[in-house]
Order: sequence, then structure tokens, then C-alpha cells
Amino acid sequence: MSAASSTDRRRVVLPFVIAATSLALVAGAACDTDDGRELREPTAEERASMPTTTSSVPSTAGAPVPGEFGEFGSLGTISADSPPASASAGSAAGVASFVLQAPWADGGLIDGRFTCDGEGRSPTLTWTAPPAGTVELALVVTDDDAEGFIHYAVAAIPPAAGEVGEGGEITGAVVGLNGFGATGWGGPCPPSGETHTYRWTMYALAQQSELPSGFAGAELQQLGIDAGFDSAEVTGTYTRAS
Repeated sequence: MSAASSTDRRRVVLPFVIAATSLALVAGAACDTDDGRELREPTAEERASMPTTTSSVPSTAGAPVPGEFGEFGSLGTISADSPPASASAGSAAGVASFVLQAPWADGGLIDGRFTCDGEGRSPTLTWTAPPAGTVELALVVTDDDAEGFIHYAVAAIPPAAGEVGEGGEITGAVVGLNGFGATGWGGPCPPSGETHTYRWTMYALAQQSELPSGFAGAELQQLGIDAGFDSAEVTGTYTRAS
């Protein structure tokens, strides 16, 4: 064998020797235990029987960006121009709300002709359709500054949008006694020099009142509180001259 062949052979064998030596050192280190004992290296058969584990990273291609479909992944997008759901619902509720209107703005001054100082006529009233499920409407007018003194009580009002003219009566309704002990409307009549607030409340009842004509106004008011599931209100003020 030539010197060149011997040199080439050593070049080939040397890497294998180095690799084998490194592997032995690693295996030896791995097999050392804290108690000073050495564990034998597993055989090829034992290596083959060892369980193996794999891990993978899920692909993000096509995955929704956080917040793209809302907090719970609902189908729909939220943009800066989109109003909050609560605001939309509130707007819708506002359009369909139950409303009672008088000849004056809510909290406004009551014309003297509707009081004991004038003609004592009941004012014109209009109301929108009550909420679904309303069986009967009931109207009660009270004085906030006189312990809820009742000025008007009307039961059995049809559960629909309606209107009653000045000094008029609601068709099909049943009228009760006011705080003055008379049937029908009793206009505002506060003590001289005082300003009182009067409240018109129309209750949406879930049951029929079944009250007879001339019933006590307080009875209808209590029924409205107990059986009313919605209501519409309007207020007005009146100042009695000194």
C-alpha cells in the first residue's frame, strides 16, 4: 500500500472515530444518575419500542383575526361607524314607546280654563298604541304636591291608540269618583299662592279592571300599580293666584 493510500484511509476513518467518541460521551452523560450509578445504554430493540411524540403548529391561514367577528365569534363585523347594539335597541324602543300627550309640553303650565278658577273642563288628551299584551287602559290624574290627591279616574279604556277632546268622554270607558267625591274630572285647585304639579298616568293593564261606574279613584290607581306592566305619563303645573 502506498503512503498516499494510507493517508487517505486515515482521513476517512478519523471523522467516524471523532463522531463515535462524541456520541459515547453524550450517552454517558445522559446515563449518569444522582446516586452515582450508570445506566446501560438501551439496545436497538428497546429504542424501537420507545413511544415517540410529535407536535404541530396549527395553520393560521384563513383564521379570524381577534375581534373580527366579535367577542364570541358571532358572524358580523363591528366597525367604528357601527352604533352599539344597545343604542340601536334604544332607538327602536323609543319609536315604539307608549306616549301620552296633553295640550302643553311635559311639565308645562296648565291653562286656567282646566282648573277650578276657570271652566273646569278636562283637557284634550292623545295617546299612542299601548304595548302588546295590553288588555285594558286606565287613566288616573293625581296631584304630586297633595299626597296623590285624585282629580280623575277612568277605567275600561280600549287598548288602542286614541284621543279624547276637551271636556269629552272616552267611548266605552267607565268613570270613577275623584278626590272631591264627584264623578269625572275635578280640575286643579291648589291653595292660594301655591304651585302644584299634576300627573296624568295611563296604565297598560294585563287584566280587565271590571270596576263599576262610580268606583273609587284610589281603587283604580292601586290596580294600575298592581296589574299595570307599562305606563305613559305627562305632567303639568298650575299656580293659584294669591
